[in-house]
Amino acid sequence: MHISSIHPEDVQSWEKFHGTLLAFIRKYGSKRITADAYRRIQRLSPLALSRAGNGIMMATICAEDGRRIAGILCTEGYGDDLSVAVVHPLYRGRGIGTRLLKGQLAELGRLNCKVAIDNISILRMCFKAGLSACNVAEGPTGKPTLVLSGKRHEILVESGS
Repeated sequence: MHISSIHPEDVQSWEKFHGTLLAFIRKYGSKRITADAYRRIQRLSPLALSRAGNGIMMATICAEDGRRIAGILCTEGYGDDLSVAVVHPLYRGRGIGTRLLKGQLAELGRLNCKVAIDNISILRMCFKAGLSACNVAEGPTGKPTLVLSGKRHEILVESGS
């Protein structure tokens, strides 16, 4: 498996990649992605991704017919505006989401996520990536939501001890 940060200038065709990204999220997002979050991802552009705090991390695997997306993480505003992680069902439970979060945290320096309290698997993923709960808020669907936060130096100190 390979984890990489996606930079639009490195993608041969942004439009084609963006379409693939949207299709992956729509198909494997398990209906947990809000309409607002999906619209934000639709509006992603090379210019938006060049701004501080915005990014896409992608996990790929090598299959018989070439490289396949195993997971994706999209972030805007260090996660305050958007933080969406989707892992293909065949590869869930293998730490891919955690590795994507750790990679994005390393790249951005800090990261925030909002996760519905009943979404145990995503909460577990965030905690394993080194994020800590810092608040409870009402989510976009009215559910209680944990606000999680992490900084790169916190993760480096923990892994070094």
